[in-house]
Amino acid sequence: MGNNGKRYDTEFRADATRLVKENGRSVASVAKDLGINPQTLRNWLGEDKKRQSPDKARIMELEAELRAEKRRNTDLEESVAILKKAAAIFATSNRK
Repeated sequence: MGNNGKRYDTEFRADATRLVKENGRSVASVAKDLGINPQTLRNWLGEDKKRQSPDKARIMELEAELRAEKRRNTDLEESVAILKKAAAIFATSNRK
């Protein structure tokens, strides 16, 4: 079964969604002026919103990963400080 629906190029879609978002026009009026189905325009707006807003779950995942890396970094810095002190102690005790 073939798809008999109209195909619109990306520039047309971008212009249509821009009319709604930037000019504050209603979906129904823009769709009527352009001769497209209002639901089609709503779908384009939804797709555009998904592309522009990052996935919240991914942001939370990255934030958790950042916190874990900061903890690891702090632990490593503490280990380095302890090892430096130990090296200084051993260096002074070996001189005697």
